[in-house]
Amino acid sequence: NMVGSVFTDPPQEGAQRVHVFGEIARAIGFEADNLFVNYSFDLPLGWCVEEEVEMRGLTQRSHVRETKSGQIAHFNHPFEMTLFNSSSKEEEIGGRPRLFVEVRSVDGWDRVRLEGYGYLTLPPTPGCHTHTVQTWRPEGPDNTTKLRRFFIGGTPELSDVRYTHVPSNYSSHPDQNTLLGKFGFRTISSGSVEVRVNIVKQTMPTFVEDDQKYKRVALKDKYGRPGVQLALLDAIETFSKARKRLETMRTTLEPGRNGHSALIPLL
Repeated sequence: NMVGSVFTDPPQEGAQRVHVFGEIARAIGFEADNLFVNYSFDLPLGWCVEEEVEMRGLTQRSHVRETKSGQIAHFNHPFEMTLFNSSSKEEEIGGRPRLFVEVRSVDGWDRVRLEGYGYLTLPPTPGCHTHTVQTWRPEGPDNTTKLRRFFIGGTPELSDVRYTHVPSNYSSHPDQNTLLGKFGFRTISSGSVEVRVNIVKQTMPTFVEDDQKYKRVALKDKYGRPGVQLALLDAIETFSKARKRLETMRTTLEPGRNGHSALIPLL
């Protein structure tokens, strides 16, 4: 039987499948020309990728155009992946997946320079989202770094791009008396990157047994939005109530019972 064989089984109760469709739209406000973006995804504890996909990518090189909104470089570079988490409780997973961006430029001597770092936490609710990622770059303690950047092209860089949020070697376990501090780390603000993300979620509805009847649980999913299955159950339940009311009215208004017809008040 080939009918329905191409469909993927829904996740187990409490789990969730998240489809991410997005694009690196454009870069705004950078002082350099010939921009491109390195991007990568970081999955916290409890998240995994269902298919073997590349967790990083690179946009094409784009020239900057002067507009009323400032200097803009368009990319419209798409990305797509399917994520999965195995827990229905937000506190049991290590947060939300994050998108890290690294903006670079190429000058007339083909020297690659860093322009800015930034990150975006993927939105928890399904739908279309547009976010502006503010970026920054490390700055040296004196003007030597600026001169080196202008004449030679060398700039201070991060060994781990995740330092823009939390370094990979940092442990936040409650049993360890560790404190994350970035005091003394010098940075300078740079431009911004516009990212568009479309989120599609797939979950199983939750039911409980009460008084030998299965009743819908008046709960939202863990991200605060009712599932589509629960909305469909609401529509079916409303239709059933209306149909029972019409049947009751028809039975009551049938002639021949006690020689007269009863009047049904309208609500």
